[in-house]
Amino acid sequence: MKQVLIVEDQRMPRENMERALSDSGRYELAASLNGADMAILKCGQQHIDLILMDVCTSGCKDGIEAAAEIKAMFPDIRIVIVTSMVEVSYLERARAAGVDSFWYKDISPEALIDVIDRTMAGEHLFPGETPKVKLGLAESTDLTSKEVEVLRLICDGLENDEIAARLNVSERTIKYHVSNIFSKTGFANRTRLAIAVTKKNFIVPNLPE
Repeated sequence: MKQVLIVEDQRMPRENMERALSDSGRYELAASLNGADMAILKCGQQHIDLILMDVCTSGCKDGIEAAAEIKAMFPDIRIVIVTSMVEVSYLERARAAGVDSFWYKDISPEALIDVIDRTMAGEHLFPGETPKVKLGLAESTDLTSKEVEVLRLICDGLENDEIAARLNVSERTIKYHVSNIFSKTGFANRTRLAIAVTKKNFIVPNLPE
């Protein structure tokens, strides 16, 4: 049977993936890891046919970074990026990393085993676009890329002057972006906005580009 490595630091999704593999009768769990950085070492220690790699894991690397390194060292290993986070940069980064497929845990209509089967058969499955989520009065796609960048830093707890310094722009420019974000979403303050964003799995604070 094909050997599958799961990289997922949340217990329930990990157990669901393990169960799907066991029930398939075609795939065997090689190991389950919490951190993407450990996946690179594991691939050098035993034979792996396919990796189910979450983007956000424990350790010093995110799943897409680790996937790019694994693909460079072990090009025959198939990698499916799995995530529940609706972040537009993930799709772009995953393609650039050379992964084989991309699957939204809670959104994709395709069953996980179907994605695995088709990926192992040589298909490359990528959603046409990042799913839209509702952020107050706005769709997530209503925000510009710069507004998303500012929103990420708001969720990190930064004030306007700190965001301006981080992005190397004036504080007035940041105030303009923040005002637009509030106007589009209808939220009255940063705290409510940040809570809504994280509940929607739209942005992960401190995630590297």
